[in-house]
Amino acid sequence: MTTIAAHDRPPGTHGDPAAAAAAQLAAAIVAASAALSGKRDPRQIHDAIVEQATRLLGADLSLLHDAPTPANGVRAIRLLAASGPPGALAGALDDLTSTPSLALHAAESRRIELAAADEAALERFADVRAIDACLKGCWVLAAPLLAAGRLLGVLTCAFGGRGAPSAELLPRVQALGALFVLALASAEREGEPRDERQPHRAPADAVGSSGAQPRAEALLRDAQAALHEANARVAAEQQWLRSIIEDFPVAIAVFDERGGRSLVASRRCEQLCDGAHPLATPAPARRALLCAPGGRPLQHHEMPLVRAARGQGMTCTELWFRRSDGSHIPVVVSAGPVRDDQGTILGAIASYEDVTHFIERERLREEWLSIVAHDLKQPLTAISACAGMLSRRSEAADVRGSSRKILASVQRIERMAEDLLDASKLEARRFSLERRPMDLCAQLRAAVELATMERPERAVVLAADEDVPPVHADAARVDQVVGNLLLNAAKYGDPSAPTRVTLSRRDAEVEVAIENRGPGIHPDELPKLFQRFQRLTSGPSRRNLPGTGLGLYICKGIIEAHGGRIWARSEPDETTSFHFTLPLAEAPPDG
Repeated sequence: MTTIAAHDRPPGTHGDPAAAAAAQLAAAIVAASAALSGKRDPRQIHDAIVEQATRLLGADLSLLHDAPTPANGVRAIRLLAASGPPGALAGALDDLTSTPSLALHAAESRRIELAAADEAALERFADVRAIDACLKGCWVLAAPLLAAGRLLGVLTCAFGGRGAPSAELLPRVQALGALFVLALASAEREGEPRDERQPHRAPADAVGSSGAQPRAEALLRDAQAALHEANARVAAEQQWLRSIIEDFPVAIAVFDERGGRSLVASRRCEQLCDGAHPLATPAPARRALLCAPGGRPLQHHEMPLVRAARGQGMTCTELWFRRSDGSHIPVVVSAGPVRDDQGTILGAIASYEDVTHFIERERLREEWLSIVAHDLKQPLTAISACAGMLSRRSEAADVRGSSRKILASVQRIERMAEDLLDASKLEARRFSLERRPMDLCAQLRAAVELATMERPERAVVLAADEDVPPVHADAARVDQVVGNLLLNAAKYGDPSAPTRVTLSRRDAEVEVAIENRGPGIHPDELPKLFQRFQRLTSGPSRRNLPGTGLGLYICKGIIEAHGGRIWARSEPDETTSFHFTLPLAEAPPDG
């Protein structure tokens, strides 16, 4: 059993969190806030908490117990809501009063507890034992929900059929727990019994026409007292919400569309902005600007909070904060609307995560790969020149054969270096294109002729529609894609069957298909085909083929950078075809 403090990680995890994890955390906060917004009934809030915990933490089941209270000398802890478990399990976990449990242990330690369902935990904790009977080989997490040191409940989540939870679980539990605490505090206030105020009655000798005014004054005083109490409750709730937002560990901002259209930002958000959020101050007085990548300031209607308040949310979108000193901070933004029970949009919430570290790491990696690729070219050029000279000048067959092998190896290393460089540019989103109107039919004809010259034993046939207009593309990059697909067809296809290349028009785009006969691709491998470093493993003949596993990943990046699509189809032991589309060149305006 492991006790997790704020600085700990779940067992078996190492390394810094990825930028994607930070963006996913921000999206989870937005989703949970939207789900809990507007709920007043305690039962609805309890059900929403376990549903959101199951969905956003990736748990197989979630339980919410109330805060343990003394009863007959023991600490009573009872189930408020459950999501995921069958009815029998929920019944077994309904009352954890009479037996030691992980939930009660978390309530007493006031820390997140994480336990694997091993022999020791099964013997010690009744709730872990009951959950393991349903989810074999599970991990169980119990998180106390604390408000200013006061326990409001215990959230238990179980993860079955997998290894230890990932390193991203703890910050997600902590962040969502803060929202759940706020919701439970709201439910607690809604459940408080109200004072039954009785109207002040005038003395008996005052009853009559002369007693009407005292009675009216008493009723007015009671109404004013009730109004004062209601205002105090609202003010306290607003202050509580503001405190949660301001102290939230992730940079968030909440935009209220009602009335004055106010904005509340966390301290972390103000640190990123080096002052007030751009929406909190008039445009001429803004010290910070929210910009698109590249530095273009966003217009008011383009702001994530404004878009979300109109029902147009966004998830994991990269933007920049431009500060008053001219510096830029790249952030990943997620934003969504806040709605009431009827679905009416009341405002919006957005989260911002600083990804400077991750972008700098990508830049350094790209720079390193560029240096490696550049420095490799000089010795490779020298080796290639010497090998070519030996091949031309020597009459010995073994020398010429060795020279050709050296040249082939040099060309392979050059291709690998170029693939690594292209992949790094794609990952850093710095892949540039030089697009011009291009005759794709002529380009394919040249590629087919080159493939036939390089591999005369492999027949390649081209069939093209006659009415295909020019496309708007980078000719060199398109040639790279076609060459890679033809090379794959030669590697994996049947040598006796021709490779067929077809070109056809599809509305505002054209489609290219490259088809060959052969062993095909197993259906399990098709979804992973265009991922980095993926190699086909079906069939023993494929395991020793050369390549980096980057070719199709780069092809996908090139085609999608053009605004096109790429996909594959395969029938095992029949045919395999790769398809991609490119947009047509726009016609020049008249006049």
